Amino acid sequence: MRFFPEGKSRTLSALSLASAAFCAVMTFSAARDLLTMLVIYHTPAFYLGMAKATVPVQMPPLAGFMVRHMRLFFAFFFFLWLSGLVLSLGVWARREWARSGACLTLYLLAGAALLMLAYPWLAVPRPLVYGGISLAPRFNDAVASAAFFTRLTSFLGGGLCLWWALALDRGGLRGEFR
Repeated sequence: MRFFPEGKSRTLSALSLASAAFCAVMTFSAARDLLTMLVIYHTPAFYLGMAKATVPVQMPPLAGFMVRHMRLFFAFFFFLWLSGLVLSLGVWARREWARSGACLTLYLLAGAALLMLAYPWLAVPRPLVYGGISLAPRFNDAVASAAFFTRLTSFLGGGLCLWWALALDRGGLRGEFR
């Protein structure tokens, strides 16, 4: 078995193997977290701890969704990393199903990054302002920094995902798959 097949893009092979290794580690981590969550979720201590928990005012929608659907959140990330592992190995083996799946996943990630670029308040809290007066200046500064870094990360990550999706979908790499 060759890690870099002859006549194929060495860059794509190296990146798909690196992606597979990263996704394998993250799949293991997500599986461990999911199992821990499933074990803890049904204990009385968990319910007692959650009964006294309060939800912050103006919580970002994604954080609120995560709080309301904890098991779904952990399961989603397990299957996301598992699918990334399978697709990375399929791209390394130059399978057509893996190319189309990777393109779809990369397009979806680029779309999610565009959404976060346009609306960072989905994941970052809004500044606390009342009548034009900042109620918590230091908190608002931290929120502004978090929104900036969310936009920057979304711009760079979304651009990278879109570039790879277009390279796999329309570029010369498409001919390497069977």
